Amino acid sequence: MTFEQKAAKIAKRFVDRRYSLSPSLPFLASVPILLFFLLFPLCVQAEVAPVAVRVPEGKVWIGQRLPFYVELRAPGSFAGTAGFDLPQLPGTLLMKIGNPVVGSQEIEGESWFVQTHEFALFSQRPGTLEVPPFSVRFASREGFTGPTKEMQAKTPSWKVDIRRPPGSDKIGFLITSESLDITEKWDPQPGPAQVGAMFKRTIVQRATQITGMALAPAPTTVPDGIRIYPDDPEIKDKLERGDFLGERRETITYLLQKPGTLAVPALTYAWWNPKTETLQSKTLPAVTFEVAPAPSAATPAKAGADRVVWPWLVAAILLVGLGVWQKRRIGGWGRQCWNTLNSPDRAAARKLLRACRRHDALAAETAWIAWRKTQDAAFQPRPELRSTVLGLQRHLFGPASGVTWQGDDLARAFCENFTAAKVHSARKVGSALPLLNPRP
Repeated sequence: MTFEQKAAKIAKRFVDRRYSLSPSLPFLASVPILLFFLLFPLCVQAEVAPVAVRVPEGKVWIGQRLPFYVELRAPGSFAGTAGFDLPQLPGTLLMKIGNPVVGSQEIEGESWFVQTHEFALFSQRPGTLEVPPFSVRFASREGFTGPTKEMQAKTPSWKVDIRRPPGSDKIGFLITSESLDITEKWDPQPGPAQVGAMFKRTIVQRATQITGMALAPAPTTVPDGIRIYPDDPEIKDKLERGDFLGERRETITYLLQKPGTLAVPALTYAWWNPKTETLQSKTLPAVTFEVAPAPSAATPAKAGADRVVWPWLVAAILLVGLGVWQKRRIGGWGRQCWNTLNSPDRAAARKLLRACRRHDALAAETAWIAWRKTQDAAFQPRPELRSTVLGLQRHLFGPASGVTWQGDDLARAFCENFTAAKVHSARKVGSALPLLNPRP
């Protein structure tokens, strides 16, 4: 018996009883009560939540994939693509996986279309994690061919218990996977080198049941005398029948800046195996460079030591006379040169270099922003300059490390970028005619 049939039966009994107790009471006095019981199921159906969350597990390890599902409900077929405003949680990654699955369910005696979306949660914060409600947008039709109706709702909040594996208190970043494969490649191979030599190191991590975004980033700790330039990581994920295979590929460039014996420390990656409930690790060995000084440039010979002094005196007298004669024109040239040398971009560049010499990180960041505003919108800094600016911003806005910021690398990268930009601009301004005798 459906809910409507039960409600109608209760209403009939109530009316019969009330009429038998009070025969003189008009039957119309019981009509509102009857209508209440008849319309109550419709009110209940209208309160069916359009969005629901299903979490199969209430506990998960640090760095382990926690699948959860968001169900969208509609009385008719779905139209378009649903949108989700996933919250930003500290130390936690939320991501959508795969394509939605559409089906139907019986809810409160009615048939509803249900669209199920799968998500994954990875967290590095132990304890109880509360996922707040987030907005969902989707559209559905009336039946199969009716007009489209936009719908916006919020998911209910839910909690999950994030557990730290025993014995992992001293491990900072930890992932949970049954297998983790790590390989590395050097280009060129480490060996004897000179100051200024560069080596590229590519580290590839592959793990099951985890996305590449949740794998540990490569450590950037190097000794004094080595400068590193990390590229943006490449993330490649494969999803086959609900199984994850995540890949993270990172390329790090090492620049040798000082002579002597320089060693890159070993890199250790640790993970928790939930199947065997054991901590496992793999270490990439340390690398040592024997760095020789760079070959010194030949000292230019002293030229003009025995030149006669009087030609310089004559030239100086001529220049003074020319200045007196053309002082008005020279003054205009001087003002023009002054305005050129003190343009907003040059003034900001000088401020940036002064801040780098003083090792003033805050002043350098302010000067960099001012100089960046004077550049064209299509301007892109070179990789070395982009890396040093990123290091400055990490020092200012990242976790406090207690290390004093040094501006020498930023000043050098900025000057090299400025020189390269001038050369590129000079090439573009050159003649558009082809060379008469081009070199092969």
